[in-house]
Amino acid sequence: EKSVMHYHPASVAVYLTDSKARMTTPDGKSVEVQTKAGVASWTAAGSHLPENVGDNGLELVLVELKK
Repeated sequence: EKSVMHYHPASVAVYLTDSKARMTTPDGKSVEVQTKAGVASWTAAGSHLPENVGDNGLELVLVELKK
């Protein structure tokens, strides 16, 4: 599964499933990220194009932070 390039403010993600994803930024650079269910992580504001490159579904709760 692949999304489209989009923007989020600074956020906290809580992963509901083990997952493997590729995040591509507007400059064309990409990084693969592996996460475990139950882990929470903070992400700075920015644009990205997420792609699920694992064998499982990628499910998370994203909490966007106010300024």
